[in-house]
Order: sequence, then C-alpha cells, then structure tokens
Amino acid sequence: MYWEQTAAIRIKNKTSTFQDIKRGVRQGCVPSPDLFSFYSEIIMRNLENHPGNKVGGQNINNLRYADDTVLIAENKEDLQKLPNIVEEES
Repeated sequence: MYWEQTAAIRIKNKTSTFQDIKRGVRQGCVPSPDLFSFYSEIIMRNLENHPGNKVGGQNINNLRYADDTVLIAENKEDLQKLPNIVEEES
C-alpha cells in the first residue's frame, strides 16, 4: 500500500531533493487512522512486560491519546529501554 513512497519539502519557489519515506502513514489517506492504531497497539503491547510505575496496583509504562504517547519509567535506565523497543518494533 505504501511501497516506494518519496517526499520533498517546498518552501516558496524552492523544492528539496526527494527523500525515501520508510515509516509512517499518509496524512489524509482513508485507512491511515486504522493502520496507525493497529501498529501502535502492537508496539505498545510489546512494552507491557517492561517496568513502569505502579498506579492503583497496576503497572503503567505508557499513556496514549490520539497520536501522542508518553513513556513512563521509575529510573533513567528503564526509561531508555522503552524508546529502544518502540524503534525496534516500528
């Protein structure tokens, strides 16, 4: 669906060189919200077994709203592991 995508930036009358797009979904494309939700859910489920903070007896290591995500950890070392997992999965 999104194979061989490229993009360039245009400012006034100048256009950059085209770059390959390797991640993400197209803005305005009908299936984009569903694709984003599907893949982000898979990525976040892979974080479930990693440490976070206990809130009401439940381990919380991420908060999500629309396309915003907050990663939560008890210390700097654990916090660095979370974006590494997200990058590996994406």
